[in-house]
Amino acid sequence: MRAIYLFKRDLRMKDNRGLCEASKNYKEIIPVFVFDPQIINQLKAQGKRFYYVLRAIEELSKGIKLYCFYERTEEAIRKVIKLSKAKALYTTSSYSWEGRDRNEAIKRVCSEEGVKFVEVFDGFLVRPELIEPKKVYTHFYKEWITHIDLQQCNTEYFVVPELPLPRLQDIREKLPVEHYDTFDPQECKKRLESYQFENYEKVRDYPALDLTSKLSPYIRFGIVSIREVFKRAYGRSEQFVKELAWREFWYHIALHFPQTRDLEFLEKRRGIRWENRENYLKAFLSGKTGYPFVDAGIRQLIEEKWLHNRMRMVLASFLTKVLLIDWRFGEVFFMEHLLDYDHVVNVGNWQWSASVGADPKPFRLFNPILQAQKYDPECIYIKKYLPELASLPCEWLQNPLKYKLPYYKPVVDYYERIKLVKERYSGHVPCRNDWSFRSYKAHNLLRITLPFKNLIYSSAYIFLREGLKKVIYRGKAEGFKSILTVGGGKYYVRL
Repeated sequence: MRAIYLFKRDLRMKDNRGLCEASKNYKEIIPVFVFDPQIINQLKAQGKRFYYVLRAIEELSKGIKLYCFYERTEEAIRKVIKLSKAKALYTTSSYSWEGRDRNEAIKRVCSEEGVKFVEVFDGFLVRPELIEPKKVYTHFYKEWITHIDLQQCNTEYFVVPELPLPRLQDIREKLPVEHYDTFDPQECKKRLESYQFENYEKVRDYPALDLTSKLSPYIRFGIVSIREVFKRAYGRSEQFVKELAWREFWYHIALHFPQTRDLEFLEKRRGIRWENRENYLKAFLSGKTGYPFVDAGIRQLIEEKWLHNRMRMVLASFLTKVLLIDWRFGEVFFMEHLLDYDHVVNVGNWQWSASVGADPKPFRLFNPILQAQKYDPECIYIKKYLPELASLPCEWLQNPLKYKLPYYKPVVDYYERIKLVKERYSGHVPCRNDWSFRSYKAHNLLRITLPFKNLIYSSAYIFLREGLKKVIYRGKAEGFKSILTVGGGKYYVRL
């Protein structure tokens, strides 16, 4: 009797609950991983970020005979079922919006082919559905910590049958990869075992120091068991454990309030009149805001495909509460670059930073000048990512409003913007332009993107001028021309 095991966000052999469950019931297991072009394109995951996943699959393949495909998931699974005569397919449960859709599609294929479909819970410390709906993180955390499930498992002996199916080396040349070495899947175990969780709370806010765990990419792809991470951190750093809980809080919100995928959690903040100015947005996406601390963060993100958590908050606050640009722009920007990108967590974090999401109090403002002075006191971080400014006094770099730098002029005066921002959030100031955000779904359209001129298209969001109701599809549409390349993406305007 044979079963298929489909790896997704659990790229490991150790303490893999789905694989454990499959091996308990079947002695022949067919391990499969699918590089789905549709998912890769939707997440713009080609290049450096894709290389990291490829390396993770290479590591996994060292311990198991793994069949790999580069095609739509449903097509690959149907091929494996027909060829292998498997009786069941095992995989982990999915709680992301796209993940649930993908599992439903796999389930339909299994039903059509007469194969049992089995989802196994893994990847979280507490089932998202176990806790009654909570809107405030502290309330969630108090209950979450009492439900932690640390039961680990051991995979039983099984055989991988020899089948005429592709292995990684057979499809590698087709994969859209670009060399990347900032993170290496092989370093996961070493990082976890050597990290000093006891110091986490004291050092976590200083981006110039390599003193955060940097475990997020390994957790994102399940290269390490979340239970193993928790056991290492528990009793050493309560703050780190709380960070793990934040991740699960956003999945809790997504499950109980699914509209937050495209809509602000707070109804009273759904009417914010964002300015969405083209010159502000271009300056932000290209790291030319004139605030060195902000621009250093943008450069780190683009170059390394990872960003220190303090800087994630600084950038998100600057975009939404200084430039008054819709949080969805930032969510897409992070999607295009973050190695550890998780749609559910990213949406939750951006809404939180914009004070439009769950757990919004207090109204948080991150002053980029004070943030630089407090968390980069010697300008080590700024000078690392902006080496052209390395010869300037640190005090100048921290406060570009006080000192005139041989650098980009600050796109706005932070202090002049604060009053406007607070009034805009309270709903007392009319919008200065006629841009509004509307999201339209059409066939395979993932989401919609940037507003310039009349109508702009990218692979993420479409922003429409008031009253315009044109919907276009993925890919360059007839009658549109490219007018701008910024932040790694091309944008199109109607002729």
